[in-house]
Parts: sequence; C-alpha cells; structure tokens
Amino acid sequence: MTSFKSQAQTTTVRLSDLLSFNITKSNSVNAAYKYHVTDLGTLGGSLSLAKDINKYGQIVGYSINKNGEQRAFVWDNNQGMQDIGTLGGDFSCAYGINDYGQVVGYSVCNNGQQRAFIWDATKGIQSLNTQGEISTEAYSINNLGQVVGLSITSNGQRAAFIWDSTKGMQNIGIPGEVESSAYAINNYGQVVGYSISSDLIVTAFTWNSDKGTQELPGFLGSDINSDGYVVGFHAIPEDSNRAFVYDGNKALDLGTISGDMNLQFFDSQANSINNSGLIVGYSDKLINFYQKKWEKRAFISDTLNNIQDLNDLVDPASGWILREAESINDNGQIVGWGSKDDCRHGFLLTPISHQITNF
Repeated sequence: MTSFKSQAQTTTVRLSDLLSFNITKSNSVNAAYKYHVTDLGTLGGSLSLAKDINKYGQIVGYSINKNGEQRAFVWDNNQGMQDIGTLGGDFSCAYGINDYGQVVGYSVCNNGQQRAFIWDATKGIQSLNTQGEISTEAYSINNLGQVVGLSITSNGQRAAFIWDSTKGMQNIGIPGEVESSAYAINNYGQVVGYSISSDLIVTAFTWNSDKGTQELPGFLGSDINSDGYVVGFHAIPEDSNRAFVYDGNKALDLGTISGDMNLQFFDSQANSINNSGLIVGYSDKLINFYQKKWEKRAFISDTLNNIQDLNDLVDPASGWILREAESINDNGQIVGWGSKDDCRHGFLLTPISHQITNF
C-alpha cells in the first residue's frame, strides 16, 4: 500500500489512554500467547505474499511461479497453494477472500488491460462487469458478495468503487476529490478507504448506502470490523505515518514497536482488525539507535499488551523474520509475509494457546 503524507489534522490519543479506550468486546482474546509459523511456500519461484484469510483458514495472495510470472493463489491446509489463473494475460494478484471462498483481486487480460476479478472453486476466475473503465482492481469482498476497489477511467480519474452482481459498479468517495480508493468492506456494507481532495489533502473515509461518504480524522483506512472500528495510518509532524484505530468518536495512535521514537520516516501502519478488536500491521523497529537504523517488523496490538513485535511471539529457531502482518481472522490466525532463508514468503501464524480476558 502506498504511503502518503498529509496536511490533515488528526485527533489522536496516546498509548497511555488505552485503558479508557474501549475497542474490544468482552471475552476477547488478548495477544499474550505464542504462535506456530507455517511457511505457505510458493508456486515454484522464490516469492509469495499472503494478503487475506477467512474464518476457515483459507488464504489468498500472490506468488511467483517457476516461469517468473506473478499469479494469484488460494491456500488451505489440505491442498496447499493453488494457482487460480489469470484473465488471459500473464499476471494476477488476489487481495481478498470471504467466508464462502469467493476471492477478488486483479489480473491482466489478453488485450493488456488490468481488470478486477472474482473467483470461486466452481466458476473459476471471472472479470467483474465494470464497463467503461480501462483499469480496475478489487481489494475486498464481504459475505454478501459486495466488492470494493479502485477504478481508472479513460481520462485517468482514479475512483473508489463498490460492486455487486445486481447493481454492478458504483463509484463512491468524497465529492470534489481528485483520487480515491476503497480497501475494505464489512458484512454490513460499510466501506473504508482514502480520498485526496483538490488541494491535495489526504483523508480516510467510510461509506455506506444509507449515509454515503464520511471523512475520518485518519489518513488512510485499511480495514473495518463488524462494529465499525476502522484501522489504518495517519501522518504526524515528523514526516512519519502512525497506525491508528478509530471508534467512531476518536482516533487512537498505536505508536510503534520501539515506543515513542521521534525519528523522521519512522513508520507504523495497521492493516487489519478482527471482530474482537485485535489489530495487526507493521512497524519500523529500531535496530541501532546511534546509526538510526530500523527494519520493518510485523505487529499485533490489543488493549492489554499494547503494540507487540510478532517476532517476539514465535520460536526464534524458526528462522523467520516476520516483516508485515496483512490480515487477522476471528480465530486469531494471522497472515502476512516475512524473510526466511533469504527469500520472501507468505506465512500463517496459528495461536498455540491463548488466554481469555475480560476488558
């Protein structure tokens, strides 16, 4: 996901306010447990990235095959990684999967155009009916089959859209914007994404069919759970981005793994929130203070343990460096990508044990 800088003002709360910030349901699962790491492998090449996971543990993303081509994949524990093909070209990428096993992403067609697709095990890969757009990308699908993403028109306009099989594609966003994209949709049809105004101010937004589009105090909305809590990132004065969660009234700055480090370009970003309020993403982690050296690390955050490096919650003998967590399901399973044996592979983290805590 592209990082932007914004002049927008953001109302944030520091980590000291966590105890009074109610982002989780009672009996939610906290992050004070360790995980087993599963290497998702590849389609024959040296790279794979996992982007989303549903409640049944089906995972989607993309991988390089033995011919050096990028392909969308579906992975499960029984069949492993499967190439789901393309729309005729040599490229595809999967970003989202719902609990019915429907997958969305985008692919290159025979004519060279880039088109959003929907896939399932019965019908295979099919282009979304988005007539009039020269390029489309789909990022998320809910259990109602509603899809959101980005469209590009012939005049270069980039706009967020929502699609379903009945109504087709509808552009959404903030009136007067110059660019927008929708990244996630929950099962109530609530959408989140980002919008850029004519004066180049970037803001997060939510959309639903009843209220239309509403601006958020954040910078970019990455995900939204069933309670309407939004995660993403916002800009701070040090020219850095910080992960946030928004509860409908205020935004909580999640900080970074290394604490409140005021280093330029020292970033964190929240990518996913489940229905228990567990949040995952990535954070820059300070490796050497004097050299001002840092590296990207995957994190998990909750109200009990604040923001934690997921690398501290797995067996160090696994050989992994977990770089970015992309999605977490309601069973606490996490997917993302990391480094192992000098290769970049997708991973699945499965809780070995967990505690139940009332907040």
